Amino acid sequence: MNEQSKHLQDVATPIFTVDVCIVAGDEALMFKRSITKKVFPGWLALPGGHIEEGENPLAAAIRETKEEVGVILTPESIQLKFVAIHHHTDRNELFIVFGFLATLDKRPEHVLSNHEGDASWMRKEDLLSMETVFPPVKYYFPHVLGNIPGIMYNYSIWNNSQLVRVISEHTDRNS
Repeated sequence: MNEQSKHLQDVATPIFTVDVCIVAGDEALMFKRSITKKVFPGWLALPGGHIEEGENPLAAAIRETKEEVGVILTPESIQLKFVAIHHHTDRNELFIVFGFLATLDKRPEHVLSNHEGDASWMRKEDLLSMETVFPPVKYYFPHVLGNIPGIMYNYSIWNNSQLVRVISEHTDRNS
């Protein structure tokens, strides 16, 4: 590290989150964020949210999925697919995102919708080209939905929810 490098916590406010891509057959469960949400209103996103104190990313992914869409996952049904550091320069925030994939044999009978948004199943093929999918989520779809092996590690710069530049990206195929 050179003298001008900064520690991540000195770059922007770190926010630790999880995203969970739940797949059943050729569909994925998406969550349309309420237009009244303070952060990223109206976008189609994945179920997920903030990691709480004392919680690891896997536990947060399982909890957030149950809270947000009512789907109960087990540690055996979910796997880590990416770890991303997104510096949102317009917000001066640094999102550290742990992205998971949960593959289900069949769709659950019911999914929840609440004041945070509406959950619905969508064809994976359609999600790759939809304009309303939150760009940071959409960026990882080829890796996650394409069932590419390994964990992707990414550091990128975003402004107004749009990718500005990928600083570094690697996939660990040993995972």
